[in-house]
Amino acid sequence: MAGSSAESGQPQGRPAPSVAVIGAGVAGCALAAGLRRGGWGGSIVLWEAGRGPGGRAATRRSRHDPGWQIDHGAPLFNLLEGPEPELVAPLLAGGWIEPWREPAAVLDSAGHLGPADGDPLLRGRLYRGRRGMDHLGRGLLALAADSESPGSLDGRYGTLVRHLEARPGGGWRLADADGAVQGEADWLVLTGTLLAHPRARERFGWPQVPLQQASRGLGDADLEAALAAIASMEMDPRTNLMLTIEPAAAARWLALPFRLLGFDSSAQGRWGLRRLSIQPLADGRCAVVAHGLLEEPDDAAATTALESAVAAALAPWLGERPGDGEALAGVERRQLMRWGAAFPAAGGLPADATVCPRSRVAFCGDFVAGPGFGRIEGALRSAQALAGRLLALVLLLCFALGSPAAAAAADAVPYRCDGDLLLATADNGAVDAPGIPNTAAGTVPGATVLLEWRDLRLQLPRTNNAGPPSYTDGIWWWSLEDPAQPRFLHRRGAIESFSCQTVPAAGPPDGGR
Repeated sequence: MAGSSAESGQPQGRPAPSVAVIGAGVAGCALAAGLRRGGWGGSIVLWEAGRGPGGRAATRRSRHDPGWQIDHGAPLFNLLEGPEPELVAPLLAGGWIEPWREPAAVLDSAGHLGPADGDPLLRGRLYRGRRGMDHLGRGLLALAADSESPGSLDGRYGTLVRHLEARPGGGWRLADADGAVQGEADWLVLTGTLLAHPRARERFGWPQVPLQQASRGLGDADLEAALAAIASMEMDPRTNLMLTIEPAAAARWLALPFRLLGFDSSAQGRWGLRRLSIQPLADGRCAVVAHGLLEEPDDAAATTALESAVAAALAPWLGERPGDGEALAGVERRQLMRWGAAFPAAGGLPADATVCPRSRVAFCGDFVAGPGFGRIEGALRSAQALAGRLLALVLLLCFALGSPAAAAAADAVPYRCDGDLLLATADNGAVDAPGIPNTAAGTVPGATVLLEWRDLRLQLPRTNNAGPPSYTDGIWWWSLEDPAQPRFLHRRGAIESFSCQTVPAAGPPDGGR
């Protein structure tokens, strides 16, 4: 999972920074892809307690039953906002994801089916992993591995990071439940709330919230504010029941007028179910996954209660009305999956609080406030935004101060233009006629701007146009009518326009590193 290139977006002069990403769900995998495609030169290690990538978008498989696989968390993902996250197009082109076109509906408490868009998950553009939802995470990691970044990428699966420790000289140590150090990194990124939310104490009986404990004494007001925002978030526990239906009984399930059934608020109150998906298996069986809202502490009781709820809700179609505690016909396997604090229900970490440069801690995931909050869309968008901020922050301010590259970049303004980092450095230069009266924003004709973007290095002269500064060489055009969203155009017969936004500024960590 490593790539190499003769060029890197990383300044020379100091070792490139390493980053530890806690969680290899969609946000963690998307962050790795965004960083490496942006030229991150340091190591990236994904730390994941599960057996593979995906998190709540994982696919459960069996070594002993090759035909058995279940998308036990998210059965699909949807995009409501535009433009699409930049990683979606290469995932589609690579065959990792595909549009989701199965029949769907929403059930109300009277047992009536309504339009699918009554469920927030079923609005907008719908996608799924091509061979299971875990192909979303695997595809993101493939994009990361196929990039030309010189840094390394590694996944450490089956390891629960339990303890965090700030290193005296900066950076972080990660330890397991026994306190054994598993790794170190310059930057720490949390893609979930487990190590930062007080619910960890309730769920696991931990005496302290790991990141709260590790942050004491750092004096980082930004981190303290971020942790306070996370602590105030409401988290929605979820218990999912997975049923494997034998072939003789599966035909009835597969003949239902939906493959995905949402439950409106009244139906959730009646049956304690949020969503139900029916997934055909290769050998004639099918899997049924019920997303439950019930909080039975005992697994056996929870299994019985959820199965009874499914039977009651679907009785009009299945023609089967087992009594309380009785099993559905044709079920050959039952499994329960619990998520104690994984689903953000209210609140959200403000987007401008996701990077804490002083302590070198950052956050991304569906718990970040903004478009897609609480859904995979939010995980993708927040990871994309964080990748841009970290690339700009490290390039300009953190790890190469004093190097020629950093000195050259010190006055540059970072932007994201069509998904890639652009550095714009204005230079008033030697002006022969300073009395020319169309000055604007401190520039005059004779000034230039240096643009560094992708494999381009453009030096454009200032125009004589009145108003905000604009620069062109007749082929490329850069203007600052809106400094937060400059116009960047390319003329080759037709005019091509690139979408640009400023990257939020951040200060360097202590010690100038």
